[in-house]
Amino acid sequence: MTSPVVWQDAFDRATAAAATLGLVVKDALAQDLDTNTSPWIYFETASASSGRMGVGEIVDEETGQIWLHLMVRRGTGAIDAITKRKALSVAFRVPAEKLPTGLYYDDQACDPPDNDQPGNWIRFSLMIDYRYQDIVLVAP
Repeated sequence: MTSPVVWQDAFDRATAAAATLGLVVKDALAQDLDTNTSPWIYFETASASSGRMGVGEIVDEETGQIWLHLMVRRGTGAIDAITKRKALSVAFRVPAEKLPTGLYYDDQACDPPDNDQPGNWIRFSLMIDYRYQDIVLVAP
């Protein structure tokens, strides 16, 4: 399960980076009623695991991925999309703002666009691995 701290930090970080590129970041789970005429980013998370760091430990470690799906109009060429995706990547490699305690952004990968995807929009995706360690306190 993705912790709210992770989701909010990554969403804020992606939104700040996207704003400098003239892009809007949208929650992939929110209903999108907009008719998009320019590129945008869908934001989502995928948690891989969550559990105690060791027997009797009060520290829980969660791992997962942040996904930024840059949606670009078909026929516009790759270099602009690749340049934008690279700028988004930097926001997670060289954070401008301090990370919340226990949050670490690790490796990144890019998912290539699918030329067989129907419609006028193509997806260029960036995946950022994360680790989040927090203290689990048992209620008295």
